[in-house]
Amino acid sequence: MGRIRKLDRDEVSPEIQEIFDTYLGERGHIPNSFRTWAHMPGYLATLIAHYRAVMFTGALPFKLKELLLVRVSQVNECRY
Repeated sequence: MGRIRKLDRDEVSPEIQEIFDTYLGERGHIPNSFRTWAHMPGYLATLIAHYRAVMFTGALPFKLKELLLVRVSQVNECRY
């Protein structure tokens, strides 16, 4: 069990609800890490901007970048 509770959509500000809605539309769910970082809205907004810049620009396809994220986590023995 995590130490920091993951926030639901109805517990966050309208700005964060907009971010949550984007991910609900794109993925069908809100990543747990984003729900946790929602405790710090300013940080989450910056994190999302960085994530989208990395994932949606450049020559590599999005799906390959996601696979690389998973593999790097495995190599580093990241349990999350």
